[in-house]
Amino acid sequence: MNTKIINKKIIWDYKIKKGWEPKTDFEWEWFLIRKINYGDFNGISKEKLKKYFPKIKKFLDEGKKLMIEYFLKKYGDNK
Repeated sequence: MNTKIINKKIIWDYKIKKGWEPKTDFEWEWFLIRKINYGDFNGISKEKLKKYFPKIKKFLDEGKKLMIEYFLKKYGDNK
């Protein structure tokens, strides 16, 4: 695992191939935890959040977990 310091924040480089996209539930969970905890919400659909949030929420930073809970409660189309 390589690490780089960018703006005093450590980013782990897993050397993901360009164009890689998660296929399995395990890959999606890992990918979403990584993206959310580093504040990268680009490309995360509401549908993916709704599907995987119950499983990944215990691995998220507390503030981001609360933010996503609020977002899904307000905009998750749960009637």
